[in-house]
Order: sequence, then structure tokens, then C-alpha cells
Amino acid sequence: MSSIYFDNPLPVDEPSTVRCAAWSKSEETPLLAVAEGTSVRIFREEGEEEKEFRQQRVVPCTAMCWHPGGSLVLVAGWADGMVTFMGPGSNSQREDKEVHREAEILCVAFNPEGTRCVTTDFNGVVGVWKTDHKGMLTQMCHYRKNGAHDQVVFRTMTPSGEPNFENPPFFFGGEQGIIYLADDFGLCSERNKIASPLLKLEYFHQKDQVVAVTRAAILIQFSLDVEGKVVNETKQKLACGPSPEKFQGVWVGHGLLASSSQESIIHFWNLVDDESYIISLHSVDEQNSLSGDKVMSLDFNPRKRVLAAGTRGGKVVQWRCSTLSGTARSENNWQVLGISSTDCAVSKVAYGPGEGLLLKTERSNTIISEAQLNSAVQPPYIAVQTAPAQVLVYHVDKGTRHMVSPGFRVRGLSLGRNFMMVWSQKQIKVYELEEHTSAVSEVSSINREDAPVTSAALVILEVDKQIIDKMLAIASGAKIELLNIQGKGARHITFLEDIDGCPICLDVRGAWLAAVTNKRAIKIWNLAKNPDQKVKQACKFETKDKVPLGEIRSIRINRDGTKLALVVDQRLSSGGGSGGSSSSNNRLVRVPDSRLFIYDAETDSFLTYNTGKSRVPMSAAWDSYDSRLLSCEVMPQALCYSAEEQGASQTSPSSPTAFGLPRKPGKAEELEEPTHCLLTLFVGSSDRDSSDRILMQDSIPCADVEKGGSPRMPVAVIVPHVYFARQQGELGSLSTQNPETVNAEQESGTSISRTTLRDFVGLENVDESTRKALLNFSYHLAGGNTDEAYKSVKSVQSGGVWESLSKMCVKTGRLDIAQKCLGQMGHARAAGAVRACEEPEPEAQLAALAVQLEMIDEAEMLLTKCERWDLLNELYQACGAWDKALEIARKKDRVHLKPTHYAYAQHLEAIEEVQQALAHFEESGTYRTESPRLLCSLGLTDDLESYVERSDDSQLHRWYAQYLESKANLPRASEEYKKAQDWLSLCRVACFNKDLDAAQRICEDTQDQAACYHLARHLEADGRIQEAIHHFQMAGRIAHALRLAQEHNARDLMSLALASDPPNMAQAAKRFEQRGEPSKAVILYQKAGYQKRALELCFSARLFDALRKISDDLNADSDPEVLAKCAEFFMEHQQHDKAVHLLSMSKQYDKAVDLCIEHDVQITEEMAERMTPEKNSMDANHRADILQRMAKLCKKQGSFQLACKKLTQAGDKLKAMKALLQSGDTEKIIFFAGTARQPDIYVLAGNYLQSLDWHNDPDIMKNIIQFYSKAKAHDKLATFYDACAQVEIDEYRDYDKAWEALRESLKYLAKAVGAGAENNPNVQNLQHRIGLVERFASIRKLSKSDPSEMVSVCEQMVDMPDIDSAVRIGDIFAQLVEYYAETQNFAEAYRSVERMRQKGIILTPYVDYALLQTICQAVGQPVPPQDGPGGASGRGGAAPPAGGGEAEDEIEEEDDVDN
Repeated sequence: MSSIYFDNPLPVDEPSTVRCAAWSKSEETPLLAVAEGTSVRIFREEGEEEKEFRQQRVVPCTAMCWHPGGSLVLVAGWADGMVTFMGPGSNSQREDKEVHREAEILCVAFNPEGTRCVTTDFNGVVGVWKTDHKGMLTQMCHYRKNGAHDQVVFRTMTPSGEPNFENPPFFFGGEQGIIYLADDFGLCSERNKIASPLLKLEYFHQKDQVVAVTRAAILIQFSLDVEGKVVNETKQKLACGPSPEKFQGVWVGHGLLASSSQESIIHFWNLVDDESYIISLHSVDEQNSLSGDKVMSLDFNPRKRVLAAGTRGGKVVQWRCSTLSGTARSENNWQVLGISSTDCAVSKVAYGPGEGLLLKTERSNTIISEAQLNSAVQPPYIAVQTAPAQVLVYHVDKGTRHMVSPGFRVRGLSLGRNFMMVWSQKQIKVYELEEHTSAVSEVSSINREDAPVTSAALVILEVDKQIIDKMLAIASGAKIELLNIQGKGARHITFLEDIDGCPICLDVRGAWLAAVTNKRAIKIWNLAKNPDQKVKQACKFETKDKVPLGEIRSIRINRDGTKLALVVDQRLSSGGGSGGSSSSNNRLVRVPDSRLFIYDAETDSFLTYNTGKSRVPMSAAWDSYDSRLLSCEVMPQALCYSAEEQGASQTSPSSPTAFGLPRKPGKAEELEEPTHCLLTLFVGSSDRDSSDRILMQDSIPCADVEKGGSPRMPVAVIVPHVYFARQQGELGSLSTQNPETVNAEQESGTSISRTTLRDFVGLENVDESTRKALLNFSYHLAGGNTDEAYKSVKSVQSGGVWESLSKMCVKTGRLDIAQKCLGQMGHARAAGAVRACEEPEPEAQLAALAVQLEMIDEAEMLLTKCERWDLLNELYQACGAWDKALEIARKKDRVHLKPTHYAYAQHLEAIEEVQQALAHFEESGTYRTESPRLLCSLGLTDDLESYVERSDDSQLHRWYAQYLESKANLPRASEEYKKAQDWLSLCRVACFNKDLDAAQRICEDTQDQAACYHLARHLEADGRIQEAIHHFQMAGRIAHALRLAQEHNARDLMSLALASDPPNMAQAAKRFEQRGEPSKAVILYQKAGYQKRALELCFSARLFDALRKISDDLNADSDPEVLAKCAEFFMEHQQHDKAVHLLSMSKQYDKAVDLCIEHDVQITEEMAERMTPEKNSMDANHRADILQRMAKLCKKQGSFQLACKKLTQAGDKLKAMKALLQSGDTEKIIFFAGTARQPDIYVLAGNYLQSLDWHNDPDIMKNIIQFYSKAKAHDKLATFYDACAQVEIDEYRDYDKAWEALRESLKYLAKAVGAGAENNPNVQNLQHRIGLVERFASIRKLSKSDPSEMVSVCEQMVDMPDIDSAVRIGDIFAQLVEYYAETQNFAEAYRSVERMRQKGIILTPYVDYALLQTICQAVGQPVPPQDGPGGASGRGGAAPPAGGGEAEDEIEEEDDVDN
């Protein structure tokens, strides 16, 4: 059922005086408020005025807004500052003029929940009102700011990210370019100053972001932080064309803003991804009818996700967003809908909550509404609605047509026998169709003003084809009235409104009446019985878990009342609604379901059929005779509900028996692009397997191929035909893609056409029994039941029927049934072709059968489907369709492109189209032989010569030259050979003519080897040997040249031999050897690879220079015997390094090492590597012995690192470490110790590092500690820490650090001693030292706090006999001297100095020389000399070097020790 748009003009007095208009928010009761002149009028969607709510004042209304809740309350602002509150949902009308006084109202806006209303005026006053669900408004506060403010948006997201719909603050702004934030508590503050008048102010709820567009075409986005400061502000210059002040913008998705400024394009600004794209009016339709037009207004319907644009040329274009969730990210997501026309420029478009769209122009104000075209069938009549108030009645047998105009807008129609009923909400008319004359006469007209009609159906009860009753079933309110055709009668069927709901849709077939309610209740009655007592079935359209399956759009019941077809819509969240505004977040979009539902009354279950991706069922109809056959009109639509894509867990219904079970795929799923088509389905009985209940029979395109692809609307299926309605005149008025507006005032130009069902092609006029047999055959064939299908038609005797059945089998793809049909036909040739076809694809086998049945188009379609382009190419060739064959070969079958050209050329040759044949021989690549053959066979020698002359192909010229040569025309043949660059043939002809000079010139100029070889053979035969040798060389045939040189003792034999291959070199070398020229023979033997023979010749002829050259070219791959001989030779001649080199290559490692040891050959790293055997090449001990001997020699030669490497390879890492220590390479020693991971090696490395300047290098100290720790050498660590303590004392007099080091030493010494460490004398001695150091370190700190104690302790320590073991006595005296000098007691200081001298302590390491001078001057004594008497006894002087020579002691030389 296709759609039409019809217009409802608003009966306004002066359309040009309409200043503003506003739609209500209620989908159930859509109302439109229009401000005309000084009045406000309210209209219904049909254009009827609600006159009781009309407002009239002396000034015009300037702004309006409906309450967003369910209450129908309209707030209107007037030019004198008056604000009125009235409407169908308000108990009384209120007025208020205190807030705005005499200023013109500019804006009225509600928050999303409708609890607050904001009004603004021209003087800058902003009023805030409190509202309730009844529409009562109370003034709360108001603000006064400079300038006029006409933009208001509510901030519905808090800074913390929580939604606030109940009482949100709001932003407002206007001509001053200042954006304020205010609430209803009297708080208002400036938030952003843009300095340009605002054209658009919006709020992006999901990101808590303000979006503003200024008159300067600047798009500004910003947010507010917790303190209300502007953050994340961005500015972007918009491409707004020449009129940025005419900017129009509307949210069309999540963060997606559509805008236009009287341009021919619409801009889409994706604020989430910061991207943009455009849609142009030029690409809307193929006719480019909107070229040069401009967009004047925009609006978006979030419920249907449709964008409308009104143009300057009086057009209204609509696009549907094809993305249900998320944002439309490109122009490909917008599907073009219809183009409607008006009388002049459309200044405003506005979607209502229902199906209405307001179009405002200078001449009219119109609401256009989308409606479905209705149709009904009762053979032999078909009724089709062709316009809003027009119905066409068509007689299928006679082909007559009559137009019925009931005088009202038809909402539905129904046929029964020879009666027709049409109805609207307020009126019903019944017509009788005269059977003989097909005239239409009105029977009754029923007025339903008091009880509006929701749905209606005409019921004709028959017994034995005799009418026994005629009644009207009318759904109104919560009941179905059963009246006679005059509208009289009192019978009715009641519904429990709270439980079942109210009936919204009726359908009748025979005595069966079906109804569905607004609460998804389904009921079926047999009206031949008492309807109150005989409800055949009642259920809810929901799952067994009470989950609704959708909203039913239309129903159709079959002839025996067992099945009900349901076309369904789904209410789904739009995933962001209209984009930025929060009010759209909870909107539900009503989208068609891509599934067709079947209610099975016998099993009380629901079946589904998925019509395909991006395709939705528009209507369904059962066949008038067969209760199994169902037709479904399918339209392509990107925005639709798909259970597979949405996820079955959300709304996927289940039923007691079968629902949504998989079925066999049909053509509907195989179509790559969705198209407008009619699906014919078989709905099986309940005794079938549930997976095969709904079977696809065929898919019939609705495009009329005979009329240039113009769209048609399917209106009826009456076996064997499908009937279509097509609008005449305007092509595409009933568009498969876009429903077009049909003007109700025009006379219908609709024509009715029919198409034969696929299974009845050629069988349109069969009798009733054959028709039933064919239907059964088709039914079983669709279900895959081959045996039952064959049984259905087995009794048919007509050959024509069997031929039609075989053709039907080709179309349905049933090759097995087709073979049986061929047997009944006796078509042996076709049966043989099918058996002979060995192609793997079933379609290819069917195509072979189709060709035999002369179904060329079907064969073409089948081969295209299975992509057997090679077979399709052959089919085109067999049919003589050479253009198609060539095209398919070029595009799909490139491998057979040349054979196709060749076959076509042969065809052209047969019909003597010479020039075209030559062209296709060239395309096939066979022209070099086929074109000359063709011309010669026809005796066209002149044409052959001109053909060759025009060609640049060398092979063609060569063929023609050979042809001329066969005719003894040698001069012309030479010319053609030259053109073909066939130098061999050209030289051959010259030699044949005894013109050797010309032949030589050819060879010299072209350097062609084949020509040179031919000439050389000719010269050899002519006895010109030297020239023959030269040309053999030019030809690259050195063997021939060498052969001639040897036979004739030519001078250049050596050069020829060097340029030849090894066998010829060896032969030439043998000849030189025989001639007594061994040096040349050696060179040739060597180059030929005969090194052994070359060496023997060198030894015998004592060619030492040649021998050395040969040895330089030897490598590890050379013959070991050759290597050994050379090594022996070099040893005899005292060239030991070369001998070692050769011995290593020959793997005589012992001999090589012994030779190096015996003659002290300097071993390099490269030589050492060559003398190192492979790991698995010999016994491990033998290999280790070789490496150790090599390492010993390396140590002797001072190559300690190389010795370390060889010892490591030998597996003796300890010796390797000792060798490496002798190299003194600290970095490598540290690295080797770290990789060796052996305690002994760690100790050696630590000992070595102690011999370095470790106290000035923290890294060395760290490595010492690390190595000793890894080796667990606690005694070494204790000694090292003791040395560290001594360094701190001797170098820095830092007894605190020395004390810490001694404590570490004690810790590791205790670990080294183990159990009973406390009784160990070394431990006790160290503890005693630690006590002395700690005591001295502590008294040094007493010089300030307790000097007497410090002096006393120092005096005691001086007299201790073992004090030097821990504390330097010089440091004790120095402490006393410094203290006495600091306290000006110079006498005691001098006495302490003298005591130091008496003990033989050198003064300078302890007492500063300047301090000593001061003391001596103070007591009148000379300064003592710098040098003391000898070294200090004990520890008074410099300490011995720390670390000792442990490393040197442990590195043992291994000169002659052989481990």
C-alpha cells in the first residue's frame, strides 16, 4: 500500500498576516496554534478550527509555545506585553501584563518537564513563571537587562554531570551578543560576551555545552566550570553564503546541527566529531528539478527522524535519517523522500507531533499529511483509492472502470460481493456495483458526527452464493457496531477498555471478522453465528512473557479465518533524539518492522517472515480463493527495525509453538539492492514442520518495465494474476522510493495493469481443477517436497501444462522436478543436454535446460547469478549477440576475451565482412597468421601488401618477407626482413647472393649473434679462417672459435681460451702443456678449476710465483690434499705464516698450533679463529688441549685478551680470568666476571679492582662489594671495609664514616668466622677498634658542649698503649691543639705540639701550618721545622696503602705448567 500526501488548507482570512505558529506536543491530539492578525486560532491536524478557543485582541500575537506535558495549554505573548494562558487543557483563561508592561513579547519557552516558563520582551525584561500539569502559571521573578532578548535555552545538565530536568537554570541572549545564566531564585549573571547579535542559541545536553551562532556567521561553543567560568570555548567561521543574517538551524541528531542561509545546500555540523558535510538540492532527483532553488526554512521531526526543507521555488523536500542510533556521519545516511509543491516560496516548515507538516507561504497556510492509499478486492471487482477523496472501481473480467467521489476524504474502503463501502471518521457511504453494466450507485450515506469511526468493514454473508445478510462492522470507542447497510440496527460487540482496549483496525473476509485494539488485543469472530458467543480466538500481540511485539499498523484475515497477517511498527529510542536538547532524549521513534507477522488461530502462535535488509512490508493481502497464498508489498527503507540487527533479546517475541524460526532463504535475501516489489508467500498448515510454515514463492518487481520502469502499486492477487495500479501522466507519482503528493482535485489518471504469476505463465486459461493442481504444485515446490509436488500434477495430461511446469521449474530452480516434466513431455534432447551438463553449479545446469526450452533470458539470468561468465559468453555467441559477448568478455571474462574476438572474426569472415574480420583478428592476437591467410585465400594480394605496409608488427613483416622469398623476390624480401629486423634472414639472403661484404656489414652494424654465427660458418666453409674466428667470437660461440684456432695454430689461442668455458680451457691448457708452455697451462688449469693439476705443474716446473698466486685463491672449500701440499711447500721454504694459514684451512689444527709454537708465529685474532676447531668436529678434550696450547702461546706473545677468549672456549674460565687480569683492561675484566658467574672469578676480579684507585671511583667500589658479595667471600669484604675505614681516617679524618665502615667489616667478619665468632680474637680486636673509633668520634663533638670532658678523654687516649691500632695519635693531639688555640690557651697548645714532636709525629699532616705559626708567635718560640724526625712510629704518620697486593699474589704465572 503506497503513500500519498494530501493538503489541509487552513481557513485563515489573510495568510500574509500570519506572524507565528506553534504545534502542540501531544501525539494523541495534535493541535496547531496560528497567530493571524490580532487573533490566535487553534486548528486540528485536518485543518478544522477549534473555534471555542479562539482569542481576539487589539494587538497582534508575537510569540507562542505549548506546554510540553500532556496538558493542552498554550502560552501566548502579545505586542503590548500581555501574556495569556489558555487552551483545551486549561480550565480558564488567564492574562498577565505586570511583568512585561507595554513591551513586545519576543520569546516564550518551557523547560523539558514543563515546570517553568520563561518569557522575554523587546525592552530586555525576562520573566520566570512556575507552571503545573493543569497549566496554572505563577509569576516567580523577573530580570531586566539591556537590549532585546529573543533566545532562551535551558541548562539541563549540572556541572557534576547529572541531568536536571525538573528545575534547570536557563541561558538567554539577543541583540547585545551577551549570554546570561539565570534561575528562578532571582540569580542572573553574565557568562559570555560575544559582541555580535545572536541568531541562534542552543544547548548541547550530553556535553553540557552552549552552542551559539552570531550574525557574523561565527559558530561558538563553550562550557561552564563549577565556578561558572567559561571553559573550552571554540569559535568557527561558518560557510553561510551571501546572506548569513538569514541563518536557519535545527538539531537533527546527537550533536548534529543542520543549517542553511537561503542557499542551495544544507550544511551539517557534527559538534561531537568536529566534522561537517553538505546535502545539495541539485542531487535530489534525476530530473534536477531543484536546480537553482534555495532553502528558505528547515525543521526536523525527531519522532520519524525526517528533515524537511522549504524552498524559494515552492518545493518541500524531505530526507529520512537512516541511522536509528548514533549520528548521521555523512550525506549517505539521509534518504530522499518526497518532493511536494506549493504555490509560492515556503517561508516556514514545522512538523507536528502526528503526521502533519505545516507549510507557510505568503498566499496560504497548509498542513500536509501523509496517508496510505487503500485498496480492496472481491472478484471480479477491485477498488483502489487514487486520491484523498476518490476511489477507482475496476472490473477484472470486463476491464471497465468507474470513478467514485464520496465527497469526503477516504480513510478506508471495503468490498463485499457487489457492494462497496467507503468511510471517513465522520461519514460512511455504501455503493452498489451493477453486475451487468458495472455502474455504481449510492445505496446509503451514514453520518457519524456523534460517534466517530475508528475503522469499518463491509460484511456480506452468503450461503450457496446467495446473499443472506448485509451489514456494516463499525469500530467506535470501545465497541464494534454491527449495522445494516442503511446504518440501522442495535447489535454490537463490546470491549473491556481497561483490559482489551479499544478497537483500532478491522478486516473482513467472508463471514470472518478480525479486530485489533490499541492494547494489542486480537479477536476473530465468525459472523455467520452469534458474535457475542462465538469468538473463535482472542489473544494479545505479545510473547508468553508478556513482552509486547510491536504496534499493529494493519491486519488482513484469510478466507477460512485461520490466519491473520499483521504489519507492525516498533517504538524505539532514537539514541539522542533531536540532538542537543534534553527534551528529545526520551523520544521514541516509530519505525516499521522489517518482519511480517502471521497469527495462526489454530495453534494460537505467531510466525514471522523477514522481508530482508533495509526493506519493510507496507501491506499484505490474501488470495481470494486459496487461504494459503499471501502477498506482501515490500518497500526499501533504510530506517527500519530489524530483529537480527537490534538483538533478539530486546523485543524478540516467542510463542507456544513456532516463532522466528529459521526458514529457507529466498530471492528476497539474495537481492543485493532492496527494491519495491511484491512477495508472494505460502503459509503452511499447522501439521507442517514449524521451520517451513512460511515459504517464499516469488518476488515480483513493482516497476513497470514496459513503461520505462515507472512504479506501480500492487492492489490485488487473483490467481493467476497480480493487479497493479499506476498513476498516469506524472511518472513516478507512486514512487517506489518516494511517496509523492497526489492532488485531490485532479481527475484520477490511474490505470490498472496485471502480471501473470510466475507459476502460471502460459497457463492463464486453465480450468479450475488444473488451477488448484498448479497451486498445490507451487506450494509443495516452495516447501521442497518434490514427491508431493509431482503427485499434485501427475494426473494432468496436457503437454502444454507440462512444458509450462518445466519452465516454472527452471524459474524456481528445481532441476529434479524439471527432469520429470521433460519425461512427461518426451523432450529427449533437453533431457540429454541436462544429463550431459557436468558443470558444478546448479544454476549452470538449469541454464543448460533453459536454453533447450528456449528460455534465453532465464538462462542469461541464471548464469549471471552463478557468475559463470564463460558460459554466458558462449550463450551470447550461440545466440549471435556478439556485442553482449564482447562486453561480458571485456568486463567479466577477460580470460576469454581474445578467443571471443577470434570467434567473432571467424563469423565475420564467413559473412565476408573482411575489414571487421581483420580488426577482430587483430584484437584476438592472431592477425599475424589469420589476416594474411584471409587475404590470400580471397586472392587480395594488393590488399595484403598494403595491410602489411600499414602495420608495425615485425612478425607480420617477417611472414610477408618469407612469402616474397618463396616467390623468389629476394630484393623485396630483403626490404621486409630489414623492416622486421630479422638480421639472420637478411644475412642469409646476402650470403645466398654471394655478397659477403654486405653480410659482414650487417653483422658489424647489428651485432646480431645469429647472423654472425651464420656468416662465420659460411666463412669457415670458404676457408677464411681468421675472419671466421672473429665472427664466431661476435656470435658468442667461443668453442667454435677455439676449435678453429687450435686446428690452425692461431695467434690468439690464449685469449680465446681465457674467454671460453672450463672444459675448453682445460683442453687448451693441455695443448699449451704439450707445446712446452707450462705457465700458460697453469693459468688455464687454475681458471678452469683444475687446481690439483695446476699445483702439480707448478711443483714440476718450480713455478713459485704461480704457486703463491694459487695459494692466495685457496679457501676452506678447496681440496684438502691441495691445501696440504701447499702448506708443506711453504714450510719447506720457511714461510710459516702462510703454512699455518693453509694448515688451518685443511683442518690440521694440531700441526698449525705446533708450527706456531715451534717458530713463534705471531697469532692474530683471525688466525686464532681459523685454528679453532668447531665444537662437534672432534673430541672435546682434544679440542680443549688445542685451545689451551694456543692460549698459552698468546699469553707468551702478550695477547692476553685473545688468550682469555681461547681459554673460555676451552672451558677453563678461571685461567681465562687470570689471563685477562694480566691485560689490565678493567672494563672487560668487570664484564667477564659478571658473565662468568663463578665465585673464584668474582674474588679475582674484586682483588684486582682493589689494586686500583677505588676510593676515588664509586663504580669500582660498587663492583668490588658486588663481586665479593656474589662470591660470598665475607673475609674479603671484611678486609675491604676495614681498608675503607682506614682511608676515611687517613685521607679525610672522618671517624664517623670510618666507624660505619668498621661496623660493616665486623658484620662480614662475623659471617666469615661463623659459629663462635664472639670468641674469635680477630672479631674481638675489631670490636675493640670500633669502640675506640666511636669514642674518639663522639668526643670530637664535645668541644663546644663539654670541653673539659673532651680534654680528659683525649689525655686518656694518648696514654693508651694500643691506640694506634684504631685512632691515629696525631689526630688526638691535633684535636687538643685546635681546642687550646681556639680558647687562646696557646701555652697548652704549644705544649701539645711539643709532645707530638717528642713522640716523633710529623706535624704537617695534622696541624695547619698557619695555626702552628700563630701558636709559636703567641709563646715566643720559633716555628718547628716541617719535617719530623723519621717516619712515624706506629700510626702517627701516613697510613700504608689500602687494599694490599692480593690480586698480584693470586695471579700465578703459568709459563711451563701444563694442566
